[in-house]
Amino acid sequence: MKRLAIYLVVTFGLTWGLLIPAGFLLGTFENGEESSLAMIGLIALSMFFPLAGALVANFACRPEDRIDLCWRPRITQNVRSYLIAWFTPAAIALIGCVVFFAVNPRLFDPTMRFFIESSAAAAGLAPDTLASQMPPVPILIGATFASALTIAPFINMIPAFGEELGWRGMLFPTLAELMSKRSAALVTGVIWGLWHAPAIAMGHNYGMGYEGFPIAGILTMTLLCTAMSCWLSLLRTQSGSVWPCALAHGAFNAVANIGVVLCSVGQTLFGPSPLGLVAGIPLMALGVFCWFRLSNVRA
Repeated sequence: MKRLAIYLVVTFGLTWGLLIPAGFLLGTFENGEESSLAMIGLIALSMFFPLAGALVANFACRPEDRIDLCWRPRITQNVRSYLIAWFTPAAIALIGCVVFFAVNPRLFDPTMRFFIESSAAAAGLAPDTLASQMPPVPILIGATFASALTIAPFINMIPAFGEELGWRGMLFPTLAELMSKRSAALVTGVIWGLWHAPAIAMGHNYGMGYEGFPIAGILTMTLLCTAMSCWLSLLRTQSGSVWPCALAHGAFNAVANIGVVLCSVGQTLFGPSPLGLVAGIPLMALGVFCWFRLSNVRA
């Protein structure tokens, strides 16, 4: 289908065509994304490339072949969907942290030493100096979580909309014209996960020191994106709008790293972020539940 082909070419062409050359130029494939503020900015910018792909694909088609991208918020008809989108990521992240630290109790560090040392190194300060300037750990965690439950999801919703208009506004319904909604959700998730490959190869989400880098990280990201795709595809189908998906995506990004500050080694391939293989078990369970629900929901 022309619309599908154009969307994928534009979205992957812009993203990979920018990040891969920039990664070699800036040295982030060797030193990690955090070694370059420019690369961090480019990765953030790439969140809008699926939106660009969706708009170009629709514009390039004849009017009768275009698709409704479902960009209208439809808030009054979908209050329940918005509330679910807002608060479910926090529950998933918290349960994932509990699972991860239950399996790896030795990695739980309430003193946040690893986080303090890493932040101090990035700021060029001594760890004790930074620690003396920080509020007590319970207050810091509480304030971070409060922000992640209130303002952060709505701030993050804007760049997340750049992705969601593409993945759930264009790709999922386009694929659903060719296959079942269940299959479309799975294929969308796989494509979405693989789209992150250059960033994962720069240490995005998982760092660079794990066994099997970067293939193991790309596969893990693809698995968790597929699980999340099933949930977001259900939200999109039930609400008829991509905005609940954008809010859920933004809320997920807001809470994803809360547990990392309490881990003595930071983020790993297994957690404590819900994008890890162990901490992501609740997200995978949610994805399976929503995948079964998709067959009973009309678009």
